[in-house]
Amino acid sequence: MTIYNLGSINADHFYRLPNLPQPGETLFSTHYFRGLGGKGTNMSVAAARAAARVIHIGAVGQDGAWAVETLMEYGVDTRYIAQGSITGHANVFLDPSGENAIVLHAGANHELTENQIAEALSLSSTGDIFLLQNEINMQTEAAKLASSLGLYVVYAAAPFDAQSVKGVCHM
Repeated sequence: MTIYNLGSINADHFYRLPNLPQPGETLFSTHYFRGLGGKGTNMSVAAARAAARVIHIGAVGQDGAWAVETLMEYGVDTRYIAQGSITGHANVFLDPSGENAIVLHAGANHELTENQIAEALSLSSTGDIFLLQNEINMQTEAAKLASSLGLYVVYAAAPFDAQSVKGVCHM
């Protein structure tokens, strides 16, 4: 059994701040860290760490080679990660109590094509698993294709968006 994950790949930029910024306020961060993120990436890594065979379907920009390499280090099959305009990224602002504010830029995560998804799923077998979530485009089309191929479709409605849920859940 293989897990096909149509999922986001993000560069997460974490900034520790004395407080969350107010409108018009400029703050200096006390610490910065970049990590691999995205709800899709997190799912692929978790499944691979649990010894599943995982094929990630996604996209990064020219600046995203490090993200693909990191996924490979976790044992994720990355051959269906395309190159797009710019890698998606999240700027995560953290205050001392752990409260956060996040600004997300979709980048290449919203440049996926039906052909890319169909090519990856052409390897699938009935009973394989197809994962997807809301940080990418093509959710409804991909879920319909996966279902028609006999895959179990698992949809994580996060980050929550009522319009996306409506499309995927009423296919």
